[in-house]
Amino acid sequence: MSTEADFKTAYDLINKSQTIAIVGHIRPDGDCVGSALALNSVLEEMGKTVSIFFDDEIPKQFDYLEGFEKIQNDALSVDEVVYDLLIIVDLNSADRLGRFGFLRERCNKVICFDHHIGFNIEDVDVVVSRTDYASCGEIIYKFFVANNIKMNKQIADALYTSVSTDTGCFLYPATTSSSHIIAAELMNLGCDFEKINYLNFQVYDPVIIKGLRQILRHLRLRCGGQLSYSRLRNGKMFDAGARHKLKQYITDIKGVRVSILILQEGRRYYHVSLRSHGDVNVGIPAKHFGGGGHKNASGFTISGKYKKVVKQIVAEVEKQIANL
Repeated sequence: MSTEADFKTAYDLINKSQTIAIVGHIRPDGDCVGSALALNSVLEEMGKTVSIFFDDEIPKQFDYLEGFEKIQNDALSVDEVVYDLLIIVDLNSADRLGRFGFLRERCNKVICFDHHIGFNIEDVDVVVSRTDYASCGEIIYKFFVANNIKMNKQIADALYTSVSTDTGCFLYPATTSSSHIIAAELMNLGCDFEKINYLNFQVYDPVIIKGLRQILRHLRLRCGGQLSYSRLRNGKMFDAGARHKLKQYITDIKGVRVSILILQEGRRYYHVSLRSHGDVNVGIPAKHFGGGGHKNASGFTISGKYKKVVKQIVAEVEKQIANL
C-alpha cells in the first residue's frame, strides 16, 4: 500500500474512534514529543478524547509546547481504561514502548507513524513507515497535508520542534531537502523557530557544567582520533536537553567520525548513545547490543563492569570504522 493510501486509512480509523491513546518511545526526545503534541492538537480539535503516555522522565525542555502538561508517565494512571485507538509515534520496536506496551492489548485498533529502519511491531492495523524521512514529525506533517487538516501556530511549533531536533538543527546527514521545505512551510504558519532553536541548541541549564567536568575528565580518543568516548555518572540527573548538549562535546571534535557517550544509571547499568558523521553506520553496533536507531544516531542499554563494557563497545564500533 502506498503512503498516501496509508494516510487515508489511518485518517478513517481516527474518524471512527472517540477515545485515543498516543504513546511514544522510552527516553522521549523532541521528535517524539513534538509529533505526539501535534497529533493531540488535531485530535482534540476533532472532538476526540486523547491521552498521551511516555515511559521515563518527560523532558522539561519542551514545556513551551502547548499541551505539554497532558503528557503522563505513570502507568497506574491508566487503570482499566480501554481505548478505541492507539497511535504509536517515532518507534519501530515494541520494547521501546516501555511500561506502556500493555496498551496494545487495551486498544481496539493501532496506527504507527515511524521513520526508523527495521520496523518490527506486530498486530498494527496501519503502519506508516518512511525511513527516508529525517523525523517522524515530517511524516505527521505529510499526514495532515494529505488529509487537508488545517495547521495553526500551535501545531507548527510542535512539528518544527520535531524536525529541528531530529536533524540536529539541520546539520545531521539524514537531513533532506524535504526537511528544509517542511520547516519553511511551518515557518510560514508562524512557528517560533528562533525560540525553539534557542531553547534546544543554545541555552543550557547550569547543571551541564557538572556534567561537562565529567565528560572532559573521562574523554578518550581512539583510531587515530576518529573515535571518541566518555562517561557520565548519575545519568538520570541530566534531562534530554542536557544530555544532547553534552554529547556535542565529544561528537564535534575535529576528526571524530564516531562518538560514544556512556551514561551510568546504576552501579553497573549504562545507557549508551552512539553518534556518527558520514558513512559510519552506528546502527549496526547498536543492534549487536540489542538496541537500534538510525545510521548516524543509535543507542542501547548494557550492564557489567565499566572497563569491560567500554572494551566491548569500542571493539564493535572500531569494526565499522575499519570496514570503510
